[in-house]
Amino acid sequence: MKSKELLPEAFLAQVAETVKIIGHPLRLAILDYLDVHGESAVGAIAEGVGGAQAAVSQHLNTMRRAGIVGARRTGRQVYYGHLAESARTLLGCMRRTCAAARQ
Repeated sequence: MKSKELLPEAFLAQVAETVKIIGHPLRLAILDYLDVHGESAVGAIAEGVGGAQAAVSQHLNTMRRAGIVGARRTGRQVYYGHLAESARTLLGCMRRTCAAARQ
């Protein structure tokens, strides 16, 4: 069996910042929506998560600045998607935990 090593402090700090940013229930719902539906416009995301468009837009902007989601603009419309690996990993863990709890 391979022995485990402590993770580097810089990596832990980076993960802690990511967890802090996505630790809001609406942000997790937004990430879940994007993971399931792929790249989407703010209005569709807001409708899908049941949040106010202005609030969803602010949360998306915060996560975009942190590199957790990507964004592209087409005319006046902004599309969000391209989840960071850390977000996809966390969502995968959450899905497995939820599925196990349902059994």
